[in-house]
Amino acid sequence: MDALVWVFYPVFLYQRGLSLPEIGWVVGTYGFVWGGSQFFTGKLSDHIGRHPPNVWGMCLCGAGVALMTLQTSMAGWLFSAAVSGFGMALLYPNLSAAIADISHPNWRGSAIGIYRFWRDLGYGIGALGLGIAAHFSGSVEAAFWFVAVSMFLSAAVLWHFGSETHPRLNPMLSPAPNGRLHKPGQ
Repeated sequence: MDALVWVFYPVFLYQRGLSLPEIGWVVGTYGFVWGGSQFFTGKLSDHIGRHPPNVWGMCLCGAGVALMTLQTSMAGWLFSAAVSGFGMALLYPNLSAAIADISHPNWRGSAIGIYRFWRDLGYGIGALGLGIAAHFSGSVEAAFWFVAVSMFLSAAVLWHFGSETHPRLNPMLSPAPNGRLHKPGQ
């Protein structure tokens, strides 16, 4: 998602005739909404759990990316960037919180390190995949649709196979010092 925003949004918007400051406003809107909304979305997951914000965050990111290609005005592009930014705000603190929920303090740093490795590897793989999609299709928009579809598929997989990790909402997931999850009282 971020590789798309930082690399392909500017190219896409420049092709649509936006000036560099206008492009900065659109890309900045994504970042401002993402950053500012985390005050709310992190706290939200403490009340309703991690699973719903993570699923909805993926859906909103996908929707915002898809909407970007369908817009023809500055207002539309700003709105699309804001939708993606809010989706990322639902994801960013809550994916990490889910990892922290299921990892014992003895190995939490390792668990977050492994999560961050795979997540951050996505920057390289994502940028390469986006470049390949744009190259072989001859269209920058293909990269947007690649990300949108990937986000929707990821949301579907998480919704179907994922579970709530918040300890108050799912006490069955209690991390043990040995790296296994166990039921309370075992």
